[in-house]
Amino acid sequence: MNIALADAAICAWDAKYTYNFWRPVTAIRNGDTDDNSSTVADPTWSSFIVTPPFPDYTSGHSTFSGAASTVLARFYGTDSIAFTTGSDFLPGVTRSFTGFSAAASEAAVSRLYGGIHYRSANEDGLAAGIDIGEWTFTHYLQPKGNRSRK
Repeated sequence: MNIALADAAICAWDAKYTYNFWRPVTAIRNGDTDDNSSTVADPTWSSFIVTPPFPDYTSGHSTFSGAASTVLARFYGTDSIAFTTGSDFLPGVTRSFTGFSAAASEAAVSRLYGGIHYRSANEDGLAAGIDIGEWTFTHYLQPKGNRSRK
């Protein structure tokens, strides 16, 4: 798992500083400076979640979630393991999922609902994480002698 998560971090942060894409809070507050006469600035807008101090694209949470859910599904041989989890942040609140990928998808879209990512940052991060999880499991997490070195 840690191999996939480390690679997910490298992938997400490389993309963040390669593309250096502004976050929704910056775009919305500066909507009058984007060379689009149809947008209007809202200088008081704030996201529901505190905006992190680094670029938008791609979403780290989405990339991590895709990688982790894929490694777990490959390890257990199925994605269809239902589970319920809680939150230290919201005591008494639980979420139930039909499988690892469902939890990963919800984690990804939560960044959109929180106002700190665009949909593309979440979707592309999740897809990259899934690819990383698949590659990691296939190339590193196999019984000795069964590893693919390609």
